[in-house]
Order: sequence, then structure tokens, then C-alpha cells
Amino acid sequence: MAGNRAPKQWSLTKHETITSFEAWRHNLQYTLSLDPNFAPHLIEGVTWAKKTATAPLRGFEDDTEPIPEEQRRTAAQKATQLELLLGQIANYCPVISRNTIVKNSTSLSAIWQAIRAHFGFQSTGAHFLDFNDIHLEPDERPEDLYQRLVSFVDDNILKANDGVRHHGETITSDEEISPTLENMIVLTWLRLIHPSLPALVKQRYGADLRSQTIASIKPEISQALDSALPSNSPLDTHNQTAATRLSRLLPTHLKPQQKVALCVNRQVDNTSIISVSVNTSQLKTNSTCLA
Repeated sequence: MAGNRAPKQWSLTKHETITSFEAWRHNLQYTLSLDPNFAPHLIEGVTWAKKTATAPLRGFEDDTEPIPEEQRRTAAQKATQLELLLGQIANYCPVISRNTIVKNSTSLSAIWQAIRAHFGFQSTGAHFLDFNDIHLEPDERPEDLYQRLVSFVDDNILKANDGVRHHGETITSDEEISPTLENMIVLTWLRLIHPSLPALVKQRYGADLRSQTIASIKPEISQALDSALPSNSPLDTHNQTAATRLSRLLPTHLKPQQKVALCVNRQVDNTSIISVSVNTSQLKTNSTCLA
């Protein structure tokens, strides 16, 4: 039925991101699962042997009871169906050796790890440090930045088959993103948009944050940012325009002593940075402030 069709499968290119790879992988797995001959090999945890002269059937055995006779398959049939499956994966993955997939693989997980290793975004302790390299790109929307952060964390949470140990202990089950980690992602997102933004958000949404997490109100914050920072006017954090736009997140009715002043302080090198001052009476005379 048309409703069950996945998007037409595409091939990996020389330049992929973790997000594009995962989209490719999930689409391919779904497409292959529609073939009943392939589906048994796609189940998580299923393994097979490398194909060699001494193991042409890759460790498969003929089906016997209690499997109904009409459903039984021989070892040769299983090996043939597996190689057809692996051949399809190789067809859509021209960036690595075909034999790596068809002859030398021992599980679906091993294939994905080989591809991830080729592109350099396999999950390792060192790769996690690349989180520090993420920043707001020119003309990038805040929401796009947030999705990149989430994708990175999703890819780097600990998994049972990664081979990465924590405090010397082997991971036995896949980790899930906790509410606290989700809050940290949102906080990092705000800081990357601008270092002053967490303080502005705290002031603007203080009442909401008494009973909700920062991640819970993230959609509202994102909507406010889209309004304050139109897509056709990228955020430049080094000028007063940025200060003006970010100041739109401020509440309109606050006592003077509570109001956060968004300032552009002139530095020695004549560049400008935006900072937050809680006490407007203590602002320096050489600062341009947006109260």
C-alpha cells in the first residue's frame, strides 16, 4: 500500500553528517524490512559469521522442528538471503569496500559501526569532546542549532554495543536522555546563541520556571527567538542590533530594580560585546544600555 512506502532509498555520499547518516540508515532498514526474506536478519542482536572458504554458509544451519515444515529454510537458503540483503546495503553505500559489508560483516550493528568509523563520527570518549566545537553558524536559525545539539547528544549517549566503559564498568544497556541532560542541552543552546541569553530567559520566564523545567518551556522560548530574530536578519552578537533584538525577550512590566539591562560595552580593542547588568544604577557611563 502507498501509505507504507518509505522515501526512495538514496546512496551515501563522501560528505555526510550524523543526522544524514541516521536518516539514510533508518530509511534503508525500513525498506529492507518489507521483504520477509530479509526481516529475520534485521532483528537486533542477530549475528552471522564472515564468509570464508571454510565457512561458506556463515554458520547457518537447516531449520528443524518445532518450525513448521512449510516455513523451514535450509542453511544455504539463509546464507543466500543474507548475502542478497548485504548486497543491497552495499549498493547504497559506495563509500566503503563492498567486501566489508558483504563478506566480512558479522552483524548489522558491525556494518553501521564500520560506516560511522569511515565518516569519523563513531561514538567514543574522544568524539564526545567535539560537542565543544558546536556553535551558531552564520545565518543559522536558533532552532536549527538546537536540533544539531540534540542530534549530537542522541548519537553520543552510551550504548551497550559501543565498547566504551564508564568508570571502568561495561555498559550493559542503552542510556536514555534524562530530564537533567535535556535541561543542559537547552542551557547550552541558549549560551551558544548568546552568553547573556540564559539570564534574560531566567528573568522573562521566572514565574514559569518555579514549577517547570527549562526544557519544558523550550518551545515557547524558541518561538520568542524566532520573533525577535527574523530569519532574514541573522544574529550578529558583536553589534547593538543583536542587543536590541535580544532585549525583546525582556518582560515589559518590571520594577526598576528588577529589570535586566542589556548593554553594549565598549572594549579597549574597539569591539563590542553584549553583557547583562542586573542593577541599572551601577552601569558605566561609557556603556550603551537597552533598558
